[in-house]
Amino acid sequence: MRLLLCSLLLSLAVPAARAQSAISATAPTNADVLNRELAKGKGQLGDIPVSGSSFLLPYWTRGTVKMTAGTVPQPWLKYDLHGDRLLWRRPNGDSLELNTSAITEFSLGDSLRGTRCLYRRYLDAHIRELPLRTAFFEVRYDAGRSALLRKRSRTLFHANNGPSLAGRSSDHWVETSVFYLKNTDNTIEPIRLSPKAVLAVLGKAKAPALQAYITRENLDLSAEADIVKLLKYYDTL
Repeated sequence: MRLLLCSLLLSLAVPAARAQSAISATAPTNADVLNRELAKGKGQLGDIPVSGSSFLLPYWTRGTVKMTAGTVPQPWLKYDLHGDRLLWRRPNGDSLELNTSAITEFSLGDSLRGTRCLYRRYLDAHIRELPLRTAFFEVRYDAGRSALLRKRSRTLFHANNGPSLAGRSSDHWVETSVFYLKNTDNTIEPIRLSPKAVLAVLGKAKAPALQAYITRENLDLSAEADIVKLLKYYDTL
């Protein structure tokens, strides 16, 4: 069964090197692109060091990939927050980009370091922004009818470089996050982490009970942990 699932994982791989070589004989292969991205955080790219990385984690970690045909356990994965790419390191050492359109959920990270992350698509949810209807959200809480989700992205910020090498500062990756709430109507909406914004998404009908709970528990809705506490209570109403 595991061999079958690994074969399915291989079938999801995008042969980037083959596609690129068909366009240009000098186009970088998938491995070249990956090595270049990894080198950015080590100051090895060109004459200007780049701090940080476009990847969620700068190293390969074990994870899971869930498809409609089953779950592939323990593959080595990397997730690119800039290009929204999921990379898989094969046993022979090379890497492939997976076709995420055939994946419903994946996780990666080092649980011993507290870096385990779960990403999920909500294809049946009502989402206003068209690109997000098939996107992966990082799951912060989803144990009932509601959910707290996050979209993280990284953009390369180019420093204002002078004409001399001595005056140049390094480029660096900048991360931004947008939080989303899924309510009991299966609608996903962006929110600010504030009482007014959270209660507006969860609806007027349960606002009095939620406000009373916030006051009683002294919740700070600028903190993720307290929003999760509120959602756990919301799921019981």
